[in-house]
Amino acid sequence: MKSAIFKVFVKIVTIVTFLNLNGFNANCQNSTFFQNRKNSIHIDCATALYIGMASVNYGRTIIHTKHYRLNLNSGFGGWYFVPMPKEYIGFSVPLSLNNLIGSNNNYFEADLGLRYTFLSERSDKDRFQYFPILNLGYRFQRPDGKGLLFRSFIGYSGLGIGVGKLF
Repeated sequence: MKSAIFKVFVKIVTIVTFLNLNGFNANCQNSTFFQNRKNSIHIDCATALYIGMASVNYGRTIIHTKHYRLNLNSGFGGWYFVPMPKEYIGFSVPLSLNNLIGSNNNYFEADLGLRYTFLSERSDKDRFQYFPILNLGYRFQRPDGKGLLFRSFIGYSGLGIGVGKLF
């Protein structure tokens, strides 16, 4: 008799466990959030009469809501500033926070950060090697985060454009 009660108890526990696991499966996370691409690689170029830059950047989305994204960008490129009589030219490493506000394909972009420049031998060595990154502009990217991104901006380094890939 004890053996029969034990077998019924095991069957009930098994059935209840199976039904609970099946119910948990139906309450999983929303997978559409993870379909949004969080990484990007893009090439940016900007110039004004005496100042300019070009860089290859990697961006990672760290905050993502329906109408706001915060990206952390880092890259490597070149930077120049050619006032008279000295010139300041060198490789640079930009590090910035890129704020995107908008919806669908269209975003307003505010890029704030710092650019460290390794000045060349032709440059004035007494020059401060940290330069601000301050860009305001427009960014186009698909809402699902797939495909190409295009950006245009104006900032400390002049008028610029960028193109990249989201992944």
